[in-house]
Amino acid sequence: MPEAAPPPQAVLWRPAAAEAAPAAAPAFVPVPGSAVTSDTAPIWRPVPIESATGSQGVRWFPVDPAIATELLPQEAAPSANEGTEPPPRASDYAAMLRLGQLPTANFLEDGYGQLTFQQVSPGSGGTAGGSGNQNYGFRADAAINTQLLISGFYTYADDPLYAPITVRPTQPPNLWTVAGGAVRARLGGGTNWTLAGEGSVEVFSVGSGGYFGNCTGSCGTYDNIFNTSGQKVYTHNWVGSLSLPFSWTATRRWQLSLVPGVSFLPATQGAGQGGAGTFYGTNVTIGLGSTYRIGDQLNVFSSVVLPLGPGTNAFNANLTFLRVPIVSVGANYAVNPRIGLEASVTNGFGLSPATAVLALPSAPYEPMLSGRFVWTPGAPDSLPVRFTERQRSLALGGLSVSTALLPPVLTTQLWANGDSEGNLLGSAAYSISNDFQFELSGGTYGNAGGNSFLNTYLGPGNTNIRLGGKAMVYRPSKSLPIWAAGRITVGRNFDSSSYQGYLFFESVNTWEATPWLAFNLNPKLAWSGLGVPWGVGLSANIQLGKSFQLIPELNAVATDFGGRNGSNATLALRWLATPTTALDLYAGNATGLLDLGQLLGTNQLRVGGKLTVQF
Repeated sequence: MPEAAPPPQAVLWRPAAAEAAPAAAPAFVPVPGSAVTSDTAPIWRPVPIESATGSQGVRWFPVDPAIATELLPQEAAPSANEGTEPPPRASDYAAMLRLGQLPTANFLEDGYGQLTFQQVSPGSGGTAGGSGNQNYGFRADAAINTQLLISGFYTYADDPLYAPITVRPTQPPNLWTVAGGAVRARLGGGTNWTLAGEGSVEVFSVGSGGYFGNCTGSCGTYDNIFNTSGQKVYTHNWVGSLSLPFSWTATRRWQLSLVPGVSFLPATQGAGQGGAGTFYGTNVTIGLGSTYRIGDQLNVFSSVVLPLGPGTNAFNANLTFLRVPIVSVGANYAVNPRIGLEASVTNGFGLSPATAVLALPSAPYEPMLSGRFVWTPGAPDSLPVRFTERQRSLALGGLSVSTALLPPVLTTQLWANGDSEGNLLGSAAYSISNDFQFELSGGTYGNAGGNSFLNTYLGPGNTNIRLGGKAMVYRPSKSLPIWAAGRITVGRNFDSSSYQGYLFFESVNTWEATPWLAFNLNPKLAWSGLGVPWGVGLSANIQLGKSFQLIPELNAVATDFGGRNGSNATLALRWLATPTTALDLYAGNATGLLDLGQLLGTNQLRVGGKLTVQF
């Protein structure tokens, strides 16, 4: 009978110590069998140690996987731009812990941790204006072992209610914050199913009416949703949840989850603050979820949570409380086992276990966009890139048009910028992976010289803070010699007269046409409740000898939020003081080099400088 082919994870073998091997190359004999012909590659098997004395007296032992790549055939070996580490395997990609608002019975590897940042917001601003009713969430998960997971989380939402409240003279402000912890334990399981139990204890702070947010001078007061006293209601509530997630792996790629649960929420608010009014109350729920893995890196998922009562999970513009299903549909893309990016459409607004059953306050059927960033620090990273000196300089970035190359893992990148019109901007970024860079940026703007839209976000003296990241999605290959990345940031203007936020996204693509010429293409948009400026950035990087580069840039803007000169151009001369330090001198008419400023041109010519360092 022919020998069966080895499994995909079969060990690699090589001769033992050199002194045990003969001078002549060992002769190999394929496993006998009709399946081995001159047209097929022979199938080999290791010889047991106790009988490993072939005609050449060669003995064999398994190779450590960490160094196995040096023994791969040339066509399978890493490219010149990659290290010798083995690439991530399918088993290195963690299963999803949550499907939108629904928990699963999955766990992390022993000793692993996971950090999650999430934002959910409607597609328009509603009554709140700006970028809409946003809820921000942070969660930390830690695996005590493969059967016990502990979590801590915090969520924050402070926008006025989305829909106009018809039964109140003034629109009530709304404040929700949640802080708490949860435990998930494995209760049972088999080869393709797992039953878990999860419980949480949380503090749910609820504010309505009065005034919430930054305010100077006379701000006025607003009604609340619980009573007609016209005063603020603000309470801290102990809440919690229990659930029994059951996950069944139907096929190698498809997993189904059934999750009965209960959320313990207060039934009233406002007692002692103008009178108790209706709130959600306790809800028994049943949840269904499905996830399908397309390859190792992409999961598509859907979930629905059905509230059964006795409480409610939503209220409308008439302050009528009701029960609605919470539905989520989305996709999770793993840049590598360490970094995951998720996008979904949902009507679920709560981001903690107890509040996950809640819909958008005042508009329970309004679809919202949810974005989630997942970082698993201990998981395997992508293969490193061996940059040329030219590529290291391209990884320093551009000015108003980005480059796709990312500094290697553990690299810090800083830049500072000032111009003749009073802009003072800066950024600090850190590579937590070979394929992902965290970023914190911001600053103040000088004379914007523009219209009301521009002044709302980038007005004189306005302070902007932004948080985000840049992920590599494609590296050059023989068939497509480009670098491709995506960058996304969120943040707001902290000026008391504005306090508006926006989301910025750009697709970043770099082509090294020659050793001295590179081109960049950046489609980009800024999504806000007052409009969505968008355009395409184009630039080149021209090497002028060893230490200088010429960088012409153009942002062709399709929208007219920046006045008649929405499109803008910049010309810079870069001095490479070292391969990781650059000083740019430039002239241009972009409102600023950071995010939205790239999509708002002005009539003013700005002259400025930018210093970038990496270490």
